[in-house]
Amino acid sequence: MKRIETPDYPIMFKMNICRGTTKRTSINDYLLVNVISGNGTMNVNGMNYTLNVGTVWLVARSEKVQFATMESLQLLQVRISEDAVEEYLLRNKPAETTDVRNGSVELIPRHLLVDSFFSGIKSGVDNEYRASIPLVFLKMQECIGILTCVCPALYDWFSKMNSMQKINLREFMETHYKDNMPLEQLAAATGRSLSTFRRDFSKEFGTTPGRWLLKKRLKEAYRLITQNHKSPSTFLYDLGFESFPHFSRSFKASYGIQPSMLLKSCMMETI
Repeated sequence: MKRIETPDYPIMFKMNICRGTTKRTSINDYLLVNVISGNGTMNVNGMNYTLNVGTVWLVARSEKVQFATMESLQLLQVRISEDAVEEYLLRNKPAETTDVRNGSVELIPRHLLVDSFFSGIKSGVDNEYRASIPLVFLKMQECIGILTCVCPALYDWFSKMNSMQKINLREFMETHYKDNMPLEQLAAATGRSLSTFRRDFSKEFGTTPGRWLLKKRLKEAYRLITQNHKSPSTFLYDLGFESFPHFSRSFKASYGIQPSMLLKSCMMETI
């Protein structure tokens, strides 16, 4: 199994909503919601879904969710990461089904496997048990396995949702390579987790994001100096470089000449 990056935030947790209040949330993971007590509604993309005791809802990644209730409401929630879904899809074959699921929210039918899973989760949460990263990942795999067993069409649903929420990586990077953003932010902007972003980037560009960004920025710097006769001080920060020493060292390592010397040489040629 490849190295797994599991979030350091709680994967399984309770949410308590007081009477007459609302709670909003937006996360990058899939969200599985089980109603423990009370009644209310869950709003996703302007659509309301009924929350009754025992009902279980599955919400696609990156959706804005709002919970509301006129009485006290207690929810048991499980976050399922994109990495866990991709790993499951790679290692398991889809069941044959003609049932097509297109919505971003799915109602999970009552089933002994689902009830048993949440019973175990509730026991762990109630006792404040914090599982290790490998165990948390296995629990997410178990969760996906149960869901696709109870609803075979969810295999294709997970696959479709993962693909829909990823934007074209090459087009995005060609447009945003000047933006000085951390990799985590770049990954989120493309609809990917950090590990998936790195994996997809390697497949698309054949190198790491850091090396590609540096090469791309240096190439643009070379063009600005040689064609536009621009001084590095006029475009340095616009290209995403944080300091002149770093830029100068990197430029010389790539082109064998200091950027200031190259600019001087180009200016001389035009005289």
